[in-house]
Amino acid sequence: MKVFVCGCVFTCCILVLRTRTGFMISTGAPVRKQCAATSASLSHQRLRWTHLPLLPQGAHHVRSALKCDHQSPQATRTRSGRLVARDSSNVDVYGRTRSEHVADGDSDSEGEEAVVKVYTVHSGQDPSSPWVNKMQEESSGSGFAIEHNGLKCILTNAHVVSDAAYVEVRQAGDARKIMATRIKVAHQCDLALLHVADEAFWQGIQPLVFGHMPSLQDEVSVVGYPEGGEGIAITQGVVSRIEVTEYAHSGAALLAVQIDAAINPGNSGGPVFDDNKNVIGVAFQNQATSQNIGYIIPVTIIQHFLDDVDPEDPSRCCGFCGLGIFWQELENPQLRSYLNLSADCTGVLIRGILPLAPAFELLRSGDIITSVDGHSIANDATFSVGYQERLSLQHLIHLKFPGEKVAVSLLRDGKELELLVPVKPLERLVPGTIYDDPQPYFIYGGLAFMPLSSTYLHEWGDDWRSHAPHELIELALAGLPTKSGERPVILCRSFPAERTAGYSVHVDRRIVAVNGQPVLNIYQ
Repeated sequence: MKVFVCGCVFTCCILVLRTRTGFMISTGAPVRKQCAATSASLSHQRLRWTHLPLLPQGAHHVRSALKCDHQSPQATRTRSGRLVARDSSNVDVYGRTRSEHVADGDSDSEGEEAVVKVYTVHSGQDPSSPWVNKMQEESSGSGFAIEHNGLKCILTNAHVVSDAAYVEVRQAGDARKIMATRIKVAHQCDLALLHVADEAFWQGIQPLVFGHMPSLQDEVSVVGYPEGGEGIAITQGVVSRIEVTEYAHSGAALLAVQIDAAINPGNSGGPVFDDNKNVIGVAFQNQATSQNIGYIIPVTIIQHFLDDVDPEDPSRCCGFCGLGIFWQELENPQLRSYLNLSADCTGVLIRGILPLAPAFELLRSGDIITSVDGHSIANDATFSVGYQERLSLQHLIHLKFPGEKVAVSLLRDGKELELLVPVKPLERLVPGTIYDDPQPYFIYGGLAFMPLSSTYLHEWGDDWRSHAPHELIELALAGLPTKSGERPVILCRSFPAERTAGYSVHVDRRIVAVNGQPVLNIYQ
């Protein structure tokens, strides 16, 4: 006769006796030791014997029959050791359940059900040959559900859906792609709204809620669909800097928050959460030459985008406003001495004003701006925001909407003045970027004409400032519009023909006049 002794922490001790006809199994009182009880300890317990017939495969089947079940199949043990009910319909292939996280007091998610993957098929015009479209390309990004003016929609980056011919979205854990349409796009601040008409798509999706501007060292979580896989990904970090930064998509200088959480291609348009699971920004770009430097669009810029509507086209924004001035910082002691400024007088010197800016009638070159909307301006053109935080005075203007006025305190000829200066979005002589709209062109007698844009100059490569024609570079970087609607027109192509002979040397030159008539724009 052979005797087998086995046991477990959460079960009773079991004694198995093998006989010729089968197995006799007895169960003793529970023990608390991790190891199996010894035969001596079993001798003091009252045993209950059960007969099992002999199985063909021997002891292997006995072990299977006696295998301990540490917990009920209808329950699961959490990380803290508590047992909670297990819903068999909500258990994945790894045995994980939604209730495991909730029972421990952990958030079940960072709002992943509201975060979607955005698929885009896009094609733009060839900048040097606007009568030709580029090959269609596919790309992807991220987005998340919000509620705006009573409508459920998806907020994402403008560069994710720019020049889009077809847009689809997909929820986390869902294999279906649902068609979406663009309802509002603002390339200046790199934001866009999408609408999904399929009502079934919105079932179970709770729109996310916006939080407030974070502080330095606040912990944040970035949620999205970066490259390297199809599933949702979450990275964490802290806020490391808040300042006015150039937006790569448009070239505009707007407020941005720098974080050290990873933001990779595909994360664009995804939400960034604070500790309270509120959205504090939208991931939109990183610094390719550095590590762990990512940027998010803060709530103040997002809210401005949502509230800003072009009255002539609800799908567009009027844009962020400007004063239309050029200034010089007053940190140089010799300059301050020349202007007779006291040590406690700080501000910036106006050195130029755009002719089409509303401030042209109110401000003058030589004025010294000392405060804007009650915020004292330092000699480096910044104002205090909070502890160890300063921002450019541009941000105070960006908070305004077209037609609103900003209170400006200044010194003029040694006298203090208080002025209310209206602001409006200002157009550049040469647009920095062009998206979505087909660019106009005009072909006449073998000569092709088109408006000049920075996109056209980028055809000379990343170092276009060195290789593009000098005249065009100067127009793009320093040109100022003097008339409403002014935009330079260039000769972009001279097709070989008898009547165009000798004109090829004038390609990439600005057309100033035709038959003695000044050229304002291509629509003239």
